[in-house]
Amino acid sequence: MKLTFALNQARYRDTLNTFVRGLKADADLLLREEMRLLLRDIVNLTPPTRSPKSDQVKRSAKQRGDSAVEADLSRVANPLDWKNIVNPRLAEAVYRRNETVMLAIMKNMKQYRNASILSDSSAIKASHLQNRNRYGRVRRKVLNQVAFFSDWQSYTRTVKSRVGLARAGWLRAAEAVGLPMPNWVRRHSGYARGGFQPPTPNKLEIIATNGSVKIPDYQNKIVNAAMQARRASIESELRRLMSGGKTRRASFAQTPFGQPSK
Repeated sequence: MKLTFALNQARYRDTLNTFVRGLKADADLLLREEMRLLLRDIVNLTPPTRSPKSDQVKRSAKQRGDSAVEADLSRVANPLDWKNIVNPRLAEAVYRRNETVMLAIMKNMKQYRNASILSDSSAIKASHLQNRNRYGRVRRKVLNQVAFFSDWQSYTRTVKSRVGLARAGWLRAAEAVGLPMPNWVRRHSGYARGGFQPPTPNKLEIIATNGSVKIPDYQNKIVNAAMQARRASIESELRRLMSGGKTRRASFAQTPFGQPSK
């Protein structure tokens, strides 16, 4: 995934040139400010996202990501914890991981009839990967499968540890333009793929790249949507300034439109 934000980019050229030339804004600072705002919007739209305003229970993006992992893996297999099983014979068989006895008992139990057992974490992983849709989610419950709770819990922790990787592809660019990122995204900094090229006097262009995104149609649904929103916001601010408004943006500090920061 490559994101380019430049003064000569078609969708932004006229508006940003007016900022720089007509309003005498500092081109380098303006680019960095706009990239920071644009990246903020793109990151906030990249799954997992926080709860919408309509939700009664508010959850952070990280919480929603972890909950999505648990929901998906619960559809892959029903985790059996011997401590919570009412049938004492089945509880003991699960405790001892005796699959032969487990199957013999479960075939006479309605909820487990025809169930198959995922013997370890690798079997859970294989079923998970096989049943994911193009967005990486498991939306339908897999045919009656059970797993040992400890195996299911271990694999769930592994998958949860990857939450935030898609956002982490923007880390290098975010750090370069001063956009803070939460720890659950920053934990991927050692291996998330992404890059940043700053502007130069001869090339007023910022290039940010994200190689960690595997979301289908990410460019159109998220990046382009964020860019369109930023363009509208820039044009609105431009009209306000040209009507006599003021701003505390650093790129306008040396212009008649700037005012001291509080």
